[in-house]
Amino acid sequence: MSFGLTKLLGALTFPSNFLVVTGLVGLVLGLFGFRAGRLLMGFCILSLALIMVTPLSTWLLLPLEQRFPMPNPLPEKIAGIIVLGGAIMPIGSDEHQSPQLNQDAERLTVVPGLMRHYPDAPVIFTGGSGDPRAPDAREAPYAAALLADLGVDMARVTLESDSRNTYENAILTKPLLTPGAGPWLLVTSASHMPRSMGVFRKAGIEVVPYPVGFVANQREKWRFSISLGENMGQIDRASHEYRGLLAYWLAGRTSALFPEP
Repeated sequence: MSFGLTKLLGALTFPSNFLVVTGLVGLVLGLFGFRAGRLLMGFCILSLALIMVTPLSTWLLLPLEQRFPMPNPLPEKIAGIIVLGGAIMPIGSDEHQSPQLNQDAERLTVVPGLMRHYPDAPVIFTGGSGDPRAPDAREAPYAAALLADLGVDMARVTLESDSRNTYENAILTKPLLTPGAGPWLLVTSASHMPRSMGVFRKAGIEVVPYPVGFVANQREKWRFSISLGENMGQIDRASHEYRGLLAYWLAGRTSALFPEP
C-alpha cells in the first residue's frame, strides 16, 4: 500500500472524521426516508455526547502513556540520545521560516537538559516529512534551528531527514549507530512510546524509553466535564496509536502487538 493511501485511510478512520462521515451518510439516508439514517445520526449524537462529558479519552490514553514509565534513575551510561520527529509543523515552519511547534513540543524541549546530563552523548534527530502532499517540507532542518536557538552544541547533533513514519525512523537511524556501543535513550511522546519501542526493538536497536508529553493523568481518571474539542483530540490521538500498533504488528514491523517493558 502506498504511503499516501495509508495516510488517507488513517485520516478517514480517526473517530472525529468517522463520526462526521457517518453523520453525513445518516443525514442523506434520512432525507430519503430511510430509518437507518435516523439511527446513524442518533449514533453520532450519542457518541459525541459521551465523548464530550465522560473521561473516555483519559481511559484510552492511560494504558498507552503508562506502558513505559520514565526511567528513575536515568541510566548512568548511554551510547547517545535518539529524538523522534513529530514536534515540528514543517509546512507552517516553511511558511514562516521559523520552527513552529505542536502539542508534542516536549520531544525537543527536553533535549538541552538531557545533553547537559549526558555531556558526551551524541544526539540523533530523526524526522522528515509525514505529509505526502508536501514531501519536501521536512522537520529536521527546523528541529536543528530550534536546538541551535536553545544553545545546544550542534556538533553533537546528527540529523536524519528522510523518514516519514516511526518504522522509517528506526530503519534509517540504525546505520547511524555504532554497533555494540550500548543503549540509546529514545525520546518520544508517552502515548507513542509503545509503538516506538516495538519498532526499534524489531530493528535490533537497544533503546531505553524516555517518554515525554504526558496528556492523561490518573487524577482525572474519573473527572467528568464538558469539553468536546479537547476530548475528541485526545481520542483521535489514542486511536492513531492503537491503529498503528495493530497495523505495524500485522506488517511484522514491531516486536509485539502491545510491547511491554
